[in-house]
Amino acid sequence: MTGKLITKIKEEKGAVHIVEATFIFPIMFIILFFLIYMGNAYYIKSQIEHIVVEEAVKGAGHCVDPVLKNLEVGSIPSVSNVDLDPYRYFSGMDGVERQISQEVEQRIQNTSTSFFRNMQPVIKTSRANIAKYNNFLVYSTFSVEVKCELGFPIKFLGSATPTIMTISTRSEIAVNDTAEFIRNTDMLIDYFINTKIGRSISDVFAKINEFINKFAGS
Repeated sequence: MTGKLITKIKEEKGAVHIVEATFIFPIMFIILFFLIYMGNAYYIKSQIEHIVVEEAVKGAGHCVDPVLKNLEVGSIPSVSNVDLDPYRYFSGMDGVERQISQEVEQRIQNTSTSFFRNMQPVIKTSRANIAKYNNFLVYSTFSVEVKCELGFPIKFLGSATPTIMTISTRSEIAVNDTAEFIRNTDMLIDYFINTKIGRSISDVFAKINEFINKFAGS
């Protein structure tokens, strides 16, 4: 009698373990799946941020030195094809903006997604707004800004892929061209001196210098 009771208790415990496993295993699988997914998502996020910073630095370099574009393709730079005109920054950097925007799109589309194949980031920023040359008269910067969406790698019952993460990143690099900065500053000074206010200020300083020279001479 006792043996049968012990056997029955063991059978009931085994059934309980099976029921517990039925609930626990799917939950653990889902948790593990989401951990892998979020780790992969942040891995893609870091890749996109790296691309944005790298392309912003590259764009600023191309603004300073137009010869870089020729050197990258391995061709010998021709002076006739290089834009080295003074004050070229005021006419804009459309060519550099288009080149950097296209490169950013291509690099993000080729971003490695590690575990999930159908987890490519979708760019929501238009190409015209990705790379921008920002002119502030006496100084300038080059910025790259991208907004991407990451979808869930699994579709549910044929529905559209839901967006799980939105990535927004921006990088702005100063365009350091000392010679052009001095040239632009001199141009602004020349324009200011030729205005009525500028001429008045110049006359005042001329009279002050004349008075100081007379006082020092006496």
